[in-house]
Amino acid sequence: MLRNLTTGRKGFITGIVLTAALTLPFTSFAESLQKKITVTYNNIKVTVNGQSVTLKDGSGKEMEPFIYNGSVYVPLRGVTQALGANVSFDNTTKTVIITNGPGNGGPGGQPPEGMTSGSGTTSASSGSAITATDDTGLTQQVTQGPYYVTGTSQLTNGNLNDDNLTGTKIKVRGYVYAGATGTTPVAGAKIEVWHADDSGSYHPNSNGAASNYTADEISLRGYVLTDSKGYYEYTTIYPGEYTGRTRHIHTNTTVNGYKGVITQLIIPSQAGDQMTADQDNIAQSLPAYNRVAFTTVDGVLTTNINYRLAAN
Repeated sequence: MLRNLTTGRKGFITGIVLTAALTLPFTSFAESLQKKITVTYNNIKVTVNGQSVTLKDGSGKEMEPFIYNGSVYVPLRGVTQALGANVSFDNTTKTVIITNGPGNGGPGGQPPEGMTSGSGTTSASSGSAITATDDTGLTQQVTQGPYYVTGTSQLTNGNLNDDNLTGTKIKVRGYVYAGATGTTPVAGAKIEVWHADDSGSYHPNSNGAASNYTADEISLRGYVLTDSKGYYEYTTIYPGEYTGRTRHIHTNTTVNGYKGVITQLIIPSQAGDQMTADQDNIAQSLPAYNRVAFTTVDGVLTTNINYRLAAN
């Protein structure tokens, strides 16, 4: 749990108090320290950067903050995930490890190789170890939807919004791994990406082959390839919602030797949206991991999503 949660000048989480109620898998610690306490639940809300968030554990179950001895306690895993950070527990040293931003973190909570911190921002090269929260399990397949266009082009400098459509810039990055667990990279994986613009329209608002359309008719569509470490990244704009769907991004990941998978990133709703993820049937069918969260990295809203592929 976090007690009196604050964020320091450099963006690190401060004011951490460990209790027996920590929602992390550490059996021996729980066995060695057990204490019954009486807490008060009072429908406490949590916001991150002015946006309301729902805190969840690794299985997607909602977790509610509570009051104990006059202090508000907030689930650690839920908060770190909402902030785009990562948390793990070292059962040998009885240490909770939090990394400020994406990554596994090294000894003593230091950022992993390839990542730096100190000015309130975090940067990563393609060689840094980004492991998004609870990404175990093969990536789940969903419908490609009615707006899939085949034969789109590879992105230039990873920019999906090369037409400079209006919208808030975001970055999506992560890895493609082989199998349901582990970090065996899949190099050369093709990740096709497409989504609606900030007003909820696709370009084109149809499907078929890219060759059926002029270059001016195609926007917010294209693909990136993973490098030798399985890493990818691209920039685009915050997708809009439209009737019957919450905000989302489509991806289609394919590579020789593995089963392709089409899935969706469920993007946080904005104030005034007509539909949230909790009301969207496709979003509800996906694991909690697909509901991505953003954190500001070098001035850009950034999220991490890993793909896990099954071998043919």
